[in-house]
Amino acid sequence: MILDISKPSPAQVDALLEEWNKDAKIDKLEPADELRKIPMLHAKYINILSVHRRAFKENERRNTKLRRIKYEYYMGRLDQETLKKYNWQPFLYVLKTGDLAMYMESDSDLLNAKAVLAIHEEMMDLCERIIKELGSRTYQLKDVIAWEKFISGGH
Repeated sequence: MILDISKPSPAQVDALLEEWNKDAKIDKLEPADELRKIPMLHAKYINILSVHRRAFKENERRNTKLRRIKYEYYMGRLDQETLKKYNWQPFLYVLKTGDLAMYMESDSDLLNAKAVLAIHEEMMDLCERIIKELGSRTYQLKDVIAWEKFISGGH
């Protein structure tokens, strides 16, 4: 579900957080096993990051095109073929430049497109933070091993 980018949703963010909650747990009794898991976890979250980064860029490109089409729609410049393609009725009003911004900002297609980008951004941000945390996990495990040595009387 985390890698399904066809319809990104807040549930994907929740799934990623759940996954990280499982992966973030460190078995302090087996620090060597935990050290061996780091590269696998790193690869897992790099993969998720990469998928969402590519999807973000693709959606950003589509959004730019959609904004232009919506601009032409609200300015009354869209041809019949394009109206038919999107199943839109001709826009009936003549807008002033100041009014155009309000229509563009409240357009449901553009708002949905922004929401998709926001989810991909959040997924990328979470993955970047997780990867950063994994980078410091080696030091955390080293400290656990040193502490265990210390309390067991070893130097």
